[in-house]
Amino acid sequence: MNLTFNWKLIAEIAGAVLFVLLLVWFFFFRQTTTLKPATTPPISTFDSQSTVTVPDTSTNAAGLSEGGELSSPVSTQKIFKISDGPVAGATLIQDLRPTTTLARFVMQESGHILDLAIDSPGSVARAVSNTTIPGIAHVAWETQTVDGRQAAAGVALQYLDSSTIKTVLLTFPVASTSSSTSSPVRVQFLPNDAMSIAASPDGKSIAYLLKTASGSDGYVAGASGINPKKLFSLPLSQVVLTWPSAGTLLITSKAAAGVPGIALSIQVASGAVSPLLYSPGLTASADFGFEKLVYQSTTQDSRITYAHDTKSNLDRPLSFSPAPERCAWSRTYASVMYCAVALTSIAPDYLDLWHQGAASMADSLVAYNLLTGNTIIITTPGGTDGGISSDVDGLAVSADDKYLLFVKKGDRSLWGVRLY
Repeated sequence: MNLTFNWKLIAEIAGAVLFVLLLVWFFFFRQTTTLKPATTPPISTFDSQSTVTVPDTSTNAAGLSEGGELSSPVSTQKIFKISDGPVAGATLIQDLRPTTTLARFVMQESGHILDLAIDSPGSVARAVSNTTIPGIAHVAWETQTVDGRQAAAGVALQYLDSSTIKTVLLTFPVASTSSSTSSPVRVQFLPNDAMSIAASPDGKSIAYLLKTASGSDGYVAGASGINPKKLFSLPLSQVVLTWPSAGTLLITSKAAAGVPGIALSIQVASGAVSPLLYSPGLTASADFGFEKLVYQSTTQDSRITYAHDTKSNLDRPLSFSPAPERCAWSRTYASVMYCAVALTSIAPDYLDLWHQGAASMADSLVAYNLLTGNTIIITTPGGTDGGISSDVDGLAVSADDKYLLFVKKGDRSLWGVRLY
């Protein structure tokens, strides 16, 4: 007898079973969590073997081993290099004295953090922190709006210590036009093995997940890690946490092509958990108002990206198929997102291979408007606009939508893009 298997049907059945089990847990077995300080894990501090050197934030970075004397790029091309690698992560902020846009980035090998003014010829990089933390694997920025500008209030750095995931929070002094006072960089550890970290949109709080025997617990704390409170519990451990909107967290299961996935919203005020959608190979990203959820559904045969309306619960396919995790939302235009995409055909499971380091493709940068459905190719690194052919990672956009920046996967060099 010839036995054939419909793997797509099997995946759909498995996904339906998982979804039903999650619904049963949600409606019948989930316990309401009361925010009590007594349920919080201890916050650790630097141990005796850690080296902490926090410099004056006005210290010039010239002479640091990473990059030497970095100066602002003078290229007039649309794409320009900001720093040689390896850079672990970067963001764009705005300074007041004088008013300018800064690229703030973390050197992967040392954990040192540098600022470099963009489009200010002659400016030199300065050290924000010389705290030495070798081998940075993940970076999560905490940003605040101060006097109408975007400022980096802190950063969460993750690295591996033997088999333990360590997470250290660095809280920066944020200057304003009404105050010239400054305070030192504050250094604080989160509990070991935090699985996923996300900062609130206002930069004043941070959320993280800790694995439990039955799944994971979610905690919310102040930006510097103080006063953590247990907010929710989930029967899932392989999940990703983001904080797109002030009052709402987004949880998605880790994606793999054809594997059932689910997206959940968490209310920050109450810890209430609500299922949003189910799809195989799910990756998702929400806008700042949590009105639109862009998600990608991936099977072994297809890859489709949709815009999901959280109020009407209706889906609309996009005109192209970007991976939501490789996009950044505009802070000026609520319906616009910037994405890194390959303009050539790629396999449905490309994102899985990309994460594994088994696949790489030269990307273009595009802008997509969810209201009009229009897609515009901004530029292609290595083309007539400058730069070099790049597999784009870590895309970020400035508060005024004037600049993008990205890290080139591979050598981890940092690049900027002028949008206008």
